[in-house]
Amino acid sequence: MVYPNADYSRFAHSLGVLHVTSRVIDVFERKTLITDDTDVQKFRVAALLHDIGHYPYSHLMELIDWDRYVLNYMRKKDSGDNDCAGDVKRYPKHDKLGRLLITKRRDIREVLEKYGISPEEIAAIIEGKYTGINLLHKSLDVDRMDYLVRDSLNTGVPYGQVDINYILNNLDVAEDQEIVLRSKARTAAEHLLLARYFMFNTVYLHKTVFGFEEIVRRIILLLLEGTDEIYRSGGEIEKMVCADTQEFLDFHDAYIDKFIDKHAASDGNEPLTVLCKSVKMRIPPKLVYEVVDLYDTQRSNPSPEYIKFHTCMEKELEEIASTCKVEAQCLIWRETKDVEFEALNPFTSISRAQDTREEEMRELVRIKEPSGEITNLVEDKKSIIHHLSQLALKVSRLYVVGVEESKAQEIREEVQKRL
Repeated sequence: MVYPNADYSRFAHSLGVLHVTSRVIDVFERKTLITDDTDVQKFRVAALLHDIGHYPYSHLMELIDWDRYVLNYMRKKDSGDNDCAGDVKRYPKHDKLGRLLITKRRDIREVLEKYGISPEEIAAIIEGKYTGINLLHKSLDVDRMDYLVRDSLNTGVPYGQVDINYILNNLDVAEDQEIVLRSKARTAAEHLLLARYFMFNTVYLHKTVFGFEEIVRRIILLLLEGTDEIYRSGGEIEKMVCADTQEFLDFHDAYIDKFIDKHAASDGNEPLTVLCKSVKMRIPPKLVYEVVDLYDTQRSNPSPEYIKFHTCMEKELEEIASTCKVEAQCLIWRETKDVEFEALNPFTSISRAQDTREEEMRELVRIKEPSGEITNLVEDKKSIIHHLSQLALKVSRLYVVGVEESKAQEIREEVQKRL
């Protein structure tokens, strides 16, 4: 919707991750860090399958306001609504779906086992739980090395053009089988972390990109609360992906598109129709109000302006919609800082490193000095990453869909009055 060339598929990305993985393997084979052809095969297969559990529109479906849906569902169930049968279950994360697909779906499992590859091992590599060398789930992993460069090229934004060749050639493996980077490539690693941060700010969380994502998330919520034949529970999705049927093969962007097309073609001004027409006709939501806060987590809390806006949205959003005579479903508030967006803050704060789980600590960039000593980049006071790790970015945005600019301005003034 914003960067027209950025329309590559998961398939293309998976081939790219396979390519980067193959280059890492070549480096490790030259250094005799990998000598087993079976390991090479496992890493290549894991690269191809690492995103197989993704939902239509990638992470978008994982990040819907599930608590709101469950609350409304239980209210209907308690009121005796016959359409509410059984209990709902949150959509599982894509890595869990990936494990189910690889270990339970017969057509995938049988192919792997035919060639002596353990589906459980492949799933463990993808989840970051493999006990040997792991090329995924790292700040310098093969997944990020592909998507940063790919997204930078396709969007025309230069921030993701990092020195992948230098990083790959300076990778090493420590005694604990963790991947480390030689200290002379420290600057290239810093550049990659900074590139990821700027790509999120510029592309992934661009106000219009994020606004369209929020519209689609709101559409999915309304579909879940309506009568369309959409998967209403994570249990249904888990059952579907494990079955040897065509359903999973049809579970891609077009699965959501068919609902959007259907409701965009409807007459009337119901919120679902308005939202679907916005996506179908490429009419971006209007950004009514935004608060951006970059603050030092060691010395302060979010700014008073941010806290005040957050509180206002949390308590008065429906009242604002009523006062301004707009549909509450077309007034969308969202904070971009979300725990699901791990890369939003690509640096683990030194203040909470001691409280970080072991598996998360393993994801940090580790630097190998000429002496053989290995340290976390974030703990090196000579690194810019150490100092930037103290910062946190918070963004809160309010959008309105399907109204003229004069109405958006009216809402903006109402928000300002309440602040």
